[in-house]
Amino acid sequence: MTAEKQTVLFVAPLNRNLREFEEFERQFNCIFYKLTTRKAFLSDLQTDRKLQKIAGIYCGFSGFHAIGGLEDDEIIDALPYTLKIIAVCSAGFNGYNLTKLRQRGIDFCNTPNYGAPQVAEVALYHIICGFRQFPVFTEALREKKDTIESRLQLQEYTKFDKEKGIYSKITDKQELSEIDPWFAFGEKLSRNRIVTSPLGKVITIVGFGHIGKELGTRVHALGMKVRYVAKHRLLEDEEKRLGYPLEFYEDIRHAAVGSDCMALCLPKTPQTVGILNKEVINSLNDNCCIVNVGRGGLIIEDDLLEGLKSGKVRYAGLDVLEDEPKVKPELLSRQDVCITPHIGSCTEEVFDHTARFCLQNMSCRLDGGVSRSIQN
Repeated sequence: MTAEKQTVLFVAPLNRNLREFEEFERQFNCIFYKLTTRKAFLSDLQTDRKLQKIAGIYCGFSGFHAIGGLEDDEIIDALPYTLKIIAVCSAGFNGYNLTKLRQRGIDFCNTPNYGAPQVAEVALYHIICGFRQFPVFTEALREKKDTIESRLQLQEYTKFDKEKGIYSKITDKQELSEIDPWFAFGEKLSRNRIVTSPLGKVITIVGFGHIGKELGTRVHALGMKVRYVAKHRLLEDEEKRLGYPLEFYEDIRHAAVGSDCMALCLPKTPQTVGILNKEVINSLNDNCCIVNVGRGGLIIEDDLLEGLKSGKVRYAGLDVLEDEPKVKPELLSRQDVCITPHIGSCTEEVFDHTARFCLQNMSCRLDGGVSRSIQN
């Protein structure tokens, strides 16, 4: 007699053409379910017989965000007794009550940080833009449709308003009459903003795990001097294997002094919430760049805005936000802020690779083996 297939619930999409998924689908009953509301999910758990025997839940990257997470007793108690494993594709996660899930005997598994190189790529993009200001030049070129005229417009006929964070054309007739343009090389963004190179500048990388190390390699290639902040210094052999010189700091405030750029590459914990605040910002060099590819809560955004308005901070590159997915309108309106919509690891390679890991992990657990990367 053939044993009944176990059921796995997919609350997020994946590439169904993966060979690993085709094998998984032959072994398990796969149900794809789009989460809409908390009320609807609770109702379906009680009334839909297919959901009453699920043994695993594939959460992808979005997980239970659409219904406010998987945190309180009511929704976790409603999960079927047959459930053994919940797997997410991300390394970081929010919105899960790990203690309660463990009490129910449910393994909660994340995915090792396969996306570290890709996240470091996004951080590198923001760092380069912070110094070279490419997006501003691109917008000027779109408007003028002429490479020389676009530089001239920015350099001679534009001012930057630090309070509002916008570039505006000079309209005062007296001021315009005094302008005698010759040649715009492109070393100025406006009459009061300059363009500099990351070469020779000091960067502090806060959090020196997989992402921090990947970023360190990349910024060293730009010619930047690397500092890192971590709980513990790397072993001497580990530092040597990185292949470039670097300085260790245990305290972010000490590391900030003399730094031209600070990049946050660490998770959000009670100890790291608000780690980048007014005190740290004021300790950085003038005209500094700040980049965050860790978690939004690491930066006190009001303090960041104050730094931008004062001119202390010349550029902020953010891939994560304090109240994500919501964005402060004041941040969006500023041209000295570049926000990418949390796309650090968003490539096809990462999407498929993490899916493979989750499928293999669930298959192992449901076949009687031990889950990998259990977080509870």
